[in-house]
Amino acid sequence: MPARPYPSRPGEAGLFLFAGWVGARYARAVSDPEPVYGGDELHVAALTIGRRWRLRTTLLDLAAAEAHPQFELRRAAVEQRLDARGEPICLWVPRGADLPADEPQLSLLLAALDDRQPVGDGREEARIPIRLYLRRTARSGSVVTVSGGLQDHWAQFTHRVPGTFQLNARELHRLSARPEWREELVERIVHAAAQPDVDEGLAIDAFDCWTVTPLPRASRSYVVAAPAPWDEETSAAQRRALRQLLRRALEVQDGEADARALLVFGVSTYAEEERLSWALRGLDPSLYASYDLVAVVTDGLVRPLLEPPRGTFPWDAPLG
Repeated sequence: MPARPYPSRPGEAGLFLFAGWVGARYARAVSDPEPVYGGDELHVAALTIGRRWRLRTTLLDLAAAEAHPQFELRRAAVEQRLDARGEPICLWVPRGADLPADEPQLSLLLAALDDRQPVGDGREEARIPIRLYLRRTARSGSVVTVSGGLQDHWAQFTHRVPGTFQLNARELHRLSARPEWREELVERIVHAAAQPDVDEGLAIDAFDCWTVTPLPRASRSYVVAAPAPWDEETSAAQRRALRQLLRRALEVQDGEADARALLVFGVSTYAEEERLSWALRGLDPSLYASYDLVAVVTDGLVRPLLEPPRGTFPWDAPLG
């Protein structure tokens, strides 16, 4: 068996995830992805469906397009530790979150993975211990000013705290997908705001929740991550990279197939708030008009953007 390269090509994980999604969606047996063309950012693979039909799949890896040398070294270190466990998974790191490079952080991450919990949609969550920092700045008012991963949730604290507060949530990048865990965190912050020593500042234990998807067909583990938070510069860079990759994909599109799929693969903190589809819809539609199915793969989920009516594909017919 050839040695595994580190870091991985994360788009390969997207192909495995898509193969599982196709099988579940159409209730058909689907083969492992058969590589046709592979590069760091462009992957073409064939999926055999029902042992008869061929779905040629092109994946554009925007996570690889954002690679940074120092961050890639950290990604490689985490993947090596994951592979040593012998349980192939894909770890989806929230955008902008840092990866551990050495001990004890690496072992703390592995311990969180050992205790990961399902969230009900085929994904799992690893809860990484972090701390939030709360301080009261005035006794008047009833509001919390938030920085970091809770900044979009400041309204949940309004009229529930005795005074004006600052909450530093920069260590938190992704909240849990489970509503009860989110509500428990809010209640813990509200409780801390009532403590007598909050004027001096309090540390509140919390968790950063990283998505995990098992990859039983894969022979290795993958880490999907991007070092930079989302901003306008990132958005513009993704549109440029996507346009270039779509043009490259047209050059390797030849080949027999019963249908063709296009996947846009990248890093999103929450699949429900992904911006990869925005980048695609902002481009010339002729660049992807030849595909029968277009989907985004991010944060452990496949999200179809363009899909034909049911019964269109040759394999999408009643069994019998």
